[in-house]
Amino acid sequence: MASDIFLVKKAQKGSKEAFVQLIQGYERILYNTAYRFLRNEQDVADVLQETILTAYQKINQLKQPRYFNTWLCRILINQCKQLLNTEAYADIEDYQISVDTKETDKLVLDELLNNLSSIYRIPLILYYYNGFSVKEISEILAEPLGTIKSRLARGRALLEKEYTHSEGGVM
Repeated sequence: MASDIFLVKKAQKGSKEAFVQLIQGYERILYNTAYRFLRNEQDVADVLQETILTAYQKINQLKQPRYFNTWLCRILINQCKQLLNTEAYADIEDYQISVDTKETDKLVLDELLNNLSSIYRIPLILYYYNGFSVKEISEILAEPLGTIKSRLARGRALLEKEYTHSEGGVM
């Protein structure tokens, strides 16, 4: 955290190396988040590129260096939403992935998660797949803490209900 603040301040002063180090520290989180939204390697690569470019161009607008992580994730989520809202993306049919039977439950859960409304899906992804705290999610999404807590609870309940229903009533 302290090293991130130092790197952010250096990047804000024009250090390209500091910015690269920051991004390298968040590569995995950014990739995983984007993949959970988009499920397509090419789209993920495009969104990551746009996110990094936007962050580089606007790093001086970040007022509090300690919030770099949430600021960067907010940029990524906005880029994902923008791509998902384009007509061209909406016309693409869902594709099937062939996998081992060991991953069947994971795929069912992923499919159910992808079918959730984004108001529930986004907090669930950020919390369970990326390890953000409720407070951090609140900051990323610019929503009150109580709203995030209720969306997480409601999202979990919806997933449980749909999972139970998809498994024929057995959990």
